[in-house]
Amino acid sequence: MLEASSAVSLLNALLGAGIRIRHDCGGKAICGTCAVRVLSGGSGLSPVGPRESERLAATLRPAGYRLACQSHATREVTIEVAEEGA
Repeated sequence: MLEASSAVSLLNALLGAGIRIRHDCGGKAICGTCAVRVLSGGSGLSPVGPRESERLAATLRPAGYRLACQSHATREVTIEVAEEGA
């Protein structure tokens, strides 16, 4: 379990905890490589913004993916992080 703050993106919380996650653009919602799968508690994440929506396209968003760089947890959320380089 990882403590996260609504002021810190999931990407920064993961990196701060030493969890490796691919993020080619450095967290600017340009590449989409930091996509994580939301397993439960998705309503506890910040709303999807336009840039994130563009990167997730029609296939990833309906499958439950969010960009870690654009998502902030407001309450408990369970996510799956792809192995780095996947």
